[in-house]
Amino acid sequence: MSTPLSAPESARRIGVHCWLEQQAFARFGAWVSEITEPAAKLAMLRLGENAGWRAQRWYELLPTAPPGADALVAGTPQLDAVIATMGFAPDTSPIVDAFAAAAALLGLIDRAVAEHVDRTTAIAEPALVRIAGIARTDIFIDLGSCHAVLEVAQDRSDPMAANRLAAIRAPFEALPPLDLLTSF
Repeated sequence: MSTPLSAPESARRIGVHCWLEQQAFARFGAWVSEITEPAAKLAMLRLGENAGWRAQRWYELLPTAPPGADALVAGTPQLDAVIATMGFAPDTSPIVDAFAAAAALLGLIDRAVAEHVDRTTAIAEPALVRIAGIARTDIFIDLGSCHAVLEVAQDRSDPMAANRLAAIRAPFEALPPLDLLTSF
């Protein structure tokens, strides 16, 4: 275990987890209308619903004392920049781009939550440890859905899909979650 977080540091990180899940909810929900394939549309809808549920669970862990929970739900400039890159390339399959971006974002959230749990103690924050376990299991299942859709979509996709997937994933995978979560 790394150096434990103080209560304010942990609260800020919970706020970022909530913000990331809110961003996922918003993006995934918007992409549902862009995807025409029924199975992929349904999978993206589920991803959005799950992100919304996890965002609510994180929000419920935030302290209500001043400055209040809403003040803690915020991203960082680095996260804002990466989230802004989530979109579709012109003349490409929205399925490939959307699910690659979804998997990259979910992977980032999972790494951030895992590192947060590594810096807390079961005695200090039992609710955080419990919600993190549930969230990580949920994200694992969501990532499986993303990979299943991508596997089918890539078989029907253009030969440049692998390059686009790598380009979409690169900014997310390069981010060290704890550094991002401490840039306030």
